[in-house]
Amino acid sequence: MTIKDAQGEDVETFSTEQLKTVFSQQTYNTRTPWTAEGEAVTYRGPLLADVLSKTGQANGASVRVTAYDDFYSDITMDEIVSYHPIIAVERNCTDQDRQRAVCAPEQEFRPISMVEKGPMFMVWPYDSLPDYYHPSRNAIWVFFPISVQPLP
Repeated sequence: MTIKDAQGEDVETFSTEQLKTVFSQQTYNTRTPWTAEGEAVTYRGPLLADVLSKTGQANGASVRVTAYDDFYSDITMDEIVSYHPIIAVERNCTDQDRQRAVCAPEQEFRPISMVEKGPMFMVWPYDSLPDYYHPSRNAIWVFFPISVQPLP
């Protein structure tokens, strides 16, 4: 994932491994608009705000997050600061994952597959958001984000 400046110039690029090791990790156990009724998934990754801060790009009013398929979402810094989205790079291992040998018996997390909206997925703490703020408006869910750029 590449962080750009307001002029669109690349500032820094992070691999999924770097997003896991360079930044403090946040874990959310939450539903999403795409999970089954009542199903929660545990996601782990760095806060979007931390990635923007580390690269000096957290000072604008909003950012554009662009996915591999050119879908983009404009997210205000107020939303980022208030609701703490993460760039999820891992999800919890399930019993089914262990039965299929996707996860070792003691493994807690695994990479997010493309079928599961990975390898990176913008995740919001859906279950703890205020009722008036509804993230399934599809403007803030970005699958496989490839760049983040402050808007001028």
